Amino acid sequence: MRTNTAQDEDNLRVDQRLLSELKKLGIVETQYDLSRLCGKNPSYYSTMRAKGYGLKLGSLVLLSSRLRQRSSEVNDPRLSMVFHHADRMVRDAIDEKCRLRELEIRYPQRKRKKHRPRREAVHGVSP
Repeated sequence: MRTNTAQDEDNLRVDQRLLSELKKLGIVETQYDLSRLCGKNPSYYSTMRAKGYGLKLGSLVLLSSRLRQRSSEVNDPRLSMVFHHADRMVRDAIDEKCRLRELEIRYPQRKRKKHRPRREAVHGVSP
């Protein structure tokens, strides 16, 4: 099993935040909807999360393009603004993922330490 870096975990949080915001806007109802809008099969999002990977940038670029296209196609200005706002959130997520990748390139050894209880607390031994 692969060890997640701090950037991997941050990347997963970016995805979770994006999914949550897209749900609030009514763009998607489930992670399966998000997967489809990213041009992938319905289990893409859940599979990537289970493996400890974030959504790929190419998938998010396609999602952004689709939202921008829908924004320009709808006649209702309010609905157009919702799609525009969703597209902005996706582009912000892309920017954040690129920032995280840059950190990973600059600091490849930065690993997230697993939380383990202190020995004293577990065994009742004081230092």
